[in-house]
Parts: sequence; structure tokens; C-alpha cells
Amino acid sequence: MEADWQQGLTSLLAHTHIGFLATQGQQTPETSMAPYAIFQGDIILHLSGLAKHSKNIEKNAHVGFMICTPEHASSSALALARLSFTGILQVVPEQEKHAYQQAYLASIPDAAPLFSFPDFTLYRLNIDTIFWVGGFGQARTLTKQTWDSLC
Repeated sequence: MEADWQQGLTSLLAHTHIGFLATQGQQTPETSMAPYAIFQGDIILHLSGLAKHSKNIEKNAHVGFMICTPEHASSSALALARLSFTGILQVVPEQEKHAYQQAYLASIPDAAPLFSFPDFTLYRLNIDTIFWVGGFGQARTLTKQTWDSLC
């Protein structure tokens, strides 16, 4: 059932636009919720410079990011599909900003007013690792090439 995991991953991405961003704080790892979009295989985040995670990223841009199926009363929390990434979060270059912003707003249109706030910055995740868990006993590491073909 090779296509089952791909269908599960595609379904997860179609049904959620929220992920969990893990950054390195002063003494311990810290996690925050972050809306995301995907453009050309890149995870896109639009983050406020006032947030703790942005201050952490300035010091150490190595991050983790997880997308998880929302919990439902009818399913086991232990079997929820999830997708996790590690990599380096980078500011989107000025010459690419318009395309990334449009992709972000296509996924999260109500974020439009935030693009006028001077403290917000558009980032993309330069992905090192991708790990998919589709439920009990359904886990695999994905190559960047496989990820890009699914996006």
C-alpha cells in the first residue's frame, strides 16, 4: 500500500494550516504555534519580531517544525498522522518575497493585514530532514526529492 502514506500526507496538508515551531531558547527548547503555507516545497512562516520564537531564531536558526492531525473524539490521539521537519529558517529574499507572500495568503487569506505590520518577517524553512508518521507502525523518513514531488 505504497500510495496510502502519500494520500495520508496529502490529506493532512489539505486540512491544516497550523504547525508547531520548536526553537532554542536561552536555556531550553521552546515551542510555539505558527500558521504555515507551502510554496515550491518550502514551508513558509510569517512571524512577528516581537515573539519569543523570533528572538530565538536570530540567535540560532536551526528549528524543528511539526504539523499534526487535529485530534477528534472518534480517533486515538496515539494514532494521529504527523509530519516533522528540521532545518534552518531563513528570511525570504526580497526578490522572492512577492511570490512567497502570495502563496502564504492563498493558504491563509486572513493574514493579509499582518503584511502591513513592520515587525513581521516572511521566512522559509531550508529543510534538512522530513519524517512522516501515518499512525501505528507507519513511519518513514522522506527525501527532499520525494517531499518536493508531493507538494
